[in-house]
Amino acid sequence: MRRNLLSLLIAMTASIAFSAFNVTAAPIKQEPPRPRQTKPPQKPAPEPVDKPMTTPIQEPEDLMRRAITNLSTQIGLLADEMRRLRRETERNSGMMELLLDEDRLAKVEDKIQDANNNKAQLDAREQDVQRRMKNIQGELLLRGGLRREEAEAAIRSELQRALDDARSQQIAYQQRIAELNEQAVRLRARVETLRKKLESIEVKSEKEEK
Repeated sequence: MRRNLLSLLIAMTASIAFSAFNVTAAPIKQEPPRPRQTKPPQKPAPEPVDKPMTTPIQEPEDLMRRAITNLSTQIGLLADEMRRLRRETERNSGMMELLLDEDRLAKVEDKIQDANNNKAQLDAREQDVQRRMKNIQGELLLRGGLRREEAEAAIRSELQRALDDARSQQIAYQQRIAELNEQAVRLRARVETLRKKLESIEVKSEKEEK
């Protein structure tokens, strides 16, 4: 019995020793070297982005007030422009009317001068006829004639017709000169009124520009 136990003990001891030898003789596995990790390139820091300024929300009443103020300003500017255009139109119209009236006045004055010249010629003609009528004898000597009385009567009749014609034309020219003078008076008054009106417009324009 003892011999069996001893044999079993030896066998167990040998088995344990053999297992230890196998463990010691086994090669040690080495882990492969780990690859060297490289740091990824750092991205540039993004530039700060300016935040859009937020406009404060305006109240409807404020918006309406601003719109009314802007509209009133525009209406005022438009009214000023209309007044300026109306004054400019009035000035141009007055200037045109003044030029036309001055031209009419000049023509009327020329007609008056012509009528006065013709009237002066008729006055001279009347005086000449009267002088000849007073000197019938001289007319008879210049014309001659066998029958003195008939020749004198014919001369007197001819001179009288010339005198009557001169006087009738004098009357016509006097009436014509009177009518032209009335026209000239009206035109002169009209021209003076237009000139004053234009001067007043110019003064108003200068005051507004200042």
